[in-house]
Amino acid sequence: MAGQIECSRRTVLRFAWAGMVAVGALSVKPLVDYLTSKEDQPRTPLVAYEKSLTAKTDWQHVPNSRVWVKRDDQGIAALVATCTHLGCEVTYHPERKQWLCPCHGSIYDTEGRPVAGPAPKALPRAAVERKADGSLIINTEKQVGLDARL
Repeated sequence: MAGQIECSRRTVLRFAWAGMVAVGALSVKPLVDYLTSKEDQPRTPLVAYEKSLTAKTDWQHVPNSRVWVKRDDQGIAALVATCTHLGCEVTYHPERKQWLCPCHGSIYDTEGRPVAGPAPKALPRAAVERKADGSLIINTEKQVGLDARL
């Protein structure tokens, strides 16, 4: 047959290797962009909570953030709902009194201490201050102990 091209096994393997290198090189930029993304990070470390926490309450979500606040017998506490394993957002389930991580199955008790899964430490607590008008300012960069309350 005229025009038939002969390829050795070595030539085919070289093309396959070149294709794998090209695919790997093309996937580096999206991977780096994903790993260095600031999408889930707060734009400011200060989060305002303007609702009233006058009575003993369970955890209340602060809109547009990963911050939750509650009032108990000791005072007002704020928690940042970011899993200490790999940074996924955890969700509070009041009926179970637990925080659950949807990514790798970490479970935290109502105070944010790990009880199951790969999470190495408790959910971070943030400092809380009260403004003159009674609203709260939560500083997510200033971490405090589990027993700290306003």
